Amino acid sequence: MNETRNIIVGLEIGKNQSQICYYDRREKEPISVSVKAGSNQYLFPTRLSKKPGEEVWHYGMEADYFSRQEGEISITGLLGIFGSAEEVIVDGEKRKPSELLENYLKGCISLLGTAEPARQIKALMITVPRLSAALVKNLYQAGENLGFTRNQIFLQDYDESFYYYVMNHRKDNWNRKIGWFLFEENQVSFARLVMDNQKRPITAFIEHGITAELPQDAIEKDDNFYRLIERSCGTDTYSSIYIVGDGFDQEWAVRSTPLLCRNQRHVYYGNNLYVKGACYGAREKCEDGTLKGYLYLSPSLVKHNVSMEMLVNGSPKTYALIEAGKNWYEIHTELELILDGKEDLEFLVTSMEGTGKTRCSMKLEGLPKRPNKTTRLGIRIVYESQELCVITAEDLGFGDLFPSEGKVWTEKVSW
Repeated sequence: MNETRNIIVGLEIGKNQSQICYYDRREKEPISVSVKAGSNQYLFPTRLSKKPGEEVWHYGMEADYFSRQEGEISITGLLGIFGSAEEVIVDGEKRKPSELLENYLKGCISLLGTAEPARQIKALMITVPRLSAALVKNLYQAGENLGFTRNQIFLQDYDESFYYYVMNHRKDNWNRKIGWFLFEENQVSFARLVMDNQKRPITAFIEHGITAELPQDAIEKDDNFYRLIERSCGTDTYSSIYIVGDGFDQEWAVRSTPLLCRNQRHVYYGNNLYVKGACYGAREKCEDGTLKGYLYLSPSLVKHNVSMEMLVNGSPKTYALIEAGKNWYEIHTELELILDGKEDLEFLVTSMEGTGKTRCSMKLEGLPKRPNKTTRLGIRIVYESQELCVITAEDLGFGDLFPSEGKVWTEKVSW
C-alpha cells in the first residue's frame, strides 16, 4: 500500500471497539486490517492512553497495555468526548476533543503502514453510530490537523454504512427487501432497507422497527428473538437478512435460526459490516461508483438546491452553490465574486425535485461605498444541521486601490 493518493479507507469508531479496512482494487472489495500481523484480530478498543508529563500517546490495544502495565493515563468514553464541544482534563491540562481525536486517528491509520497518510490516502470514510454537529466539526478539524483536505475526509453514520454495504454485497439487494437485526448488549432491534423503484433516481432509506429484550436465560432469549422475527418479517419475502453486533449465537437461537432462514432467505452474520460499508461509501464518493441511479435518503440530507445568477466570463450563468441530495456536513462552498450594481446577495432556491423556485436575499448592511464593480466578496456556505445553513460574506477589498475594511456579514437561514 504505497500508492500516491490511491488508497481508499474505511474506519469504524464504535462506542467500545473500532476497526479499519482498505479497498483492494484487484479483489474489488474491502479488506480488513489486522491489529497484529498474521492474526485474525481486527477489532481494537476505542481507547487512548498518555504518558504522564510527556506528549506520548497510545491507542487501542497499546493503550490497554500501557495504562495497565506502565502507569499511563487511560482515556475511555472517547466516542462521547469526540462528540462534545467541551474541553476535557487530561494529565492536568485542558484538551480539545479534536486533539484527542487527532491522536486516535493517527493511531488507527498507522495500522495501514503508510509512510505519508495524507499523501497516499485518496479517501478516508469514518463511520460512527450517530453523527452530531460537534462530532462532525471535531472530525474535520482532526483530519485537517493530520494534513487531510475536505476532499479526502468523509463521514457517515451506521445506517448509511449499512446501505452501502448491502448494495455492494449482492446485486439482488438492489430491488428486493433487506432485513437487519442489530444486537446491542441485552437488546436486539430490527430495521429494513426500503427501496422506491418508482422514482428516478431510485430512492432508499432505513426504516427502524421494534426492539426486544434479551434475557440471560437461553430459552427465554430464543423465544423473545423468535417473536421479534415473526413480528418484524411476517410472511414477507426478504432476499437477505443481516445480523450485526455481539450477542447472537446459534447455540441459544434454536428456534430463531430456522425462522430466519425461512422462505430461502440468505442470512449473514458479522461484525465488519459497518467498516466495509464505510469503505464502499468512500469509493462511491471519490470514484465512479456503481450506485449512480440510486439516492440514499439520509436524515441528514439537504433537500434544496441553491444557486446564484451571475456573469461568468461576460456570459450570464446560474452558478450552483449547494447541491441537493448531499448530507449537510458534506457541504462546504467557498467562492469569490464582484458586486455589480447591487448591495445584497440574491439566491435562487429550488427543491430537490426541481420545483418551487424561490428567491432569497441577504442584506449587506454597511457595505463600503465604492465605484461599481470594485467590491470583491469572499462567500462561504456551510450547514450547522440539516435545516440550518450559514452564509458568511467577507469584504476582500479591491487591491491597493480599495483596501478591505474587514467587514464580515453572517446570516443563518432555513431554505
